[in-house]
Amino acid sequence: MNIVRATHQLAMDMNALAELSKAKGFYKDATEFYIKAYELEKKAALMTDKRDSDALPHFLLLRSAAALAFKSGLYKESELLIEICLSENPPKFIIEDLKEITSLLQKQATSSQEERVIDLQIKGLLTSVDAAENKITIRDETQELQYAVIVPTHQLASIIQQYWYQLVLIQVRQTNFGVMILEHIKKAA
Repeated sequence: MNIVRATHQLAMDMNALAELSKAKGFYKDATEFYIKAYELEKKAALMTDKRDSDALPHFLLLRSAAALAFKSGLYKESELLIEICLSENPPKFIIEDLKEITSLLQKQATSSQEERVIDLQIKGLLTSVDAAENKITIRDETQELQYAVIVPTHQLASIIQQYWYQLVLIQVRQTNFGVMILEHIKKAA
């Protein structure tokens, strides 16, 4: 049994314990088990390589981690995993499943606050890249802030080549739970 499969199995065991705790009315314990299941499933997903000839396990684990994050009440993390998975061009059935989770997230967002998806422009220095999570970091020196932004997989390499440690102007879409997704990037004037 390889490490990815073992980690996934531990996540599913934690999920089963969460379901059992929830059924018995132990909601705090259920949440803790869901969180542990989410952490393990995310770890398993990030151990897989989306460039493998069979990338399906990678997409299945990302989808599962997003669902577990939702069950845990970790809505921003769920939304982040959905955006990461979508940026990697998953199979159609995974996209459909992710749409269902997104729908649940939207219901949660509207029940807790007004739905808000906003567009932002950020000017800053491209300082780091996390290829495993399709994420770049932009440091805005004027406001002394750093922004983590999800980038589609197919754009990541060219963005690194063209803009690494350059001052850039980016347009992002920020979701209900604060996840930023890159819409456009160019060198700042």
